[in-house]
Order: sequence, then structure tokens, then C-alpha cells
Amino acid sequence: MAVCERVTVCDAAKELGCSPAALREHMKRGLWDLGVALPPQKTGKTVWEFHIYRTKLDRHLGKVGR
Repeated sequence: MAVCERVTVCDAAKELGCSPAALREHMKRGLWDLGVALPPQKTGKTVWEFHIYRTKLDRHLGKVGR
């Protein structure tokens, strides 16, 4: 089973050239498919949870392989 490398919101935002808040908003709205944006009611927590995957981020950035 392959393990998906995860990237922090801050690191992904730097690579994308945007703020972490903008990245979160784009993921919440489904504009960027970088991983999974989990609303609070799904996680049992009080804040959204974001799982950003290296392969999806690289694809979004137009990078081939890693």
C-alpha cells in the first residue's frame, strides 16, 4: 500500500503563492482539488480540517513526478 505524503497548509500556500486563508477557502469551495477539506461536523472537531496531498498539489502546479 502506497503512503500519500501530506503537505501542511502553510507549505502548500507558499508553493502556490497565496495565503493559507486563501488556500483553505479555495479548498472549502471545491475550487482546488488538493486533497480533502473536512467540515467540523464530519470530524467531531470545532474547526475545518485540511489534508493536502503532495501528488495532488504537484498535479495542480503542473509538476510531473517528484
